Amino acid sequence: MRARLGDRGTVLPLVIGVVVLVLGAVTVVTDASVLWLQRRSLQAVVDGAALAGAQGVDTALVYERGVPDVLPLDPPAARAAVRAWVRASPAVRGLTRFRVLATTVGPTTVTVRARSVVAPPFTAFLTGRGVTVVAEATARGGGT
Repeated sequence: MRARLGDRGTVLPLVIGVVVLVLGAVTVVTDASVLWLQRRSLQAVVDGAALAGAQGVDTALVYERGVPDVLPLDPPAARAAVRAWVRASPAVRGLTRFRVLATTVGPTTVTVRARSVVAPPFTAFLTGRGVTVVAEATARGGGT
């Protein structure tokens, strides 16, 4: 049986709509994946920096008062350890415009906050700029 002339081409809008939906889904999934992976890399760097800073034990205080339950930190040593970790970390080279925003040293904890700019392929193409991602980690000095 022959199709009526009025029914010709009715599948074309459906196919175009499905193609647009699939391309939109691929775009969103790709950009979200890039953001998630870069955020994870940034978090790994910040975690390592905080752990390195938590190794900055105030040895003079430990020798003077003995070893407490939680080791006291020496703020200059902890900050220096964070800087050394960031300089030595190969993962930092994979992060765009990486910057440590703050390093806070308490009596027994170190908190490191950093940021990086991520350029998801489709979002960066459309907007011409990236997305700033921030991560924070806290580590506690070792104990006995």
